[in-house]
Amino acid sequence: VSRQEFIELAKKSGNFDDTNLEFLQRTLKKSGIGDESYLPRHVISSPSRSVTIAQGREEAAVLMFGAVDSVLFSTKIHPRDITILVVNCGIFNVVPSLSAMLVNHYKMRSDIQTYNLGGMGCAAGAIAIDLARALLDSRPGTYALVVSTEIITAT
Repeated sequence: VSRQEFIELAKKSGNFDDTNLEFLQRTLKKSGIGDESYLPRHVISSPSRSVTIAQGREEAAVLMFGAVDSVLFSTKIHPRDITILVVNCGIFNVVPSLSAMLVNHYKMRSDIQTYNLGGMGCAAGAIAIDLARALLDSRPGTYALVVSTEIITAT
């Protein structure tokens, strides 16, 4: 969603007055958020419309698959070569897990070690990296993938 689309969605939602909209525009301009930033369209909806787990999963898929595709392409590592997968997300914790989404989507090996960290807030990213490092120390010559995200649909 571009910055302009975001402002238009905010206007249409009816949740913001002119002062709020001006503040949003200033904040977007100064924050460095670009027109290629991701925001699920259903985040700004009428108060009567509730978000669903399916929408959260859709957001997770777009974010995670795009990021992982980019990492796999740039490193030339095949998904089946990854032996450790650590996923962290502060709020959106579902069954099947986000790591299961990745394992199934990329057809990763059946003996992959997966870890889902949740409910830890922003510190979970650092904890995920430390966990992956510790696991790699005990298994030299292996690859770990850490996916740190936040799914804002849930908020």
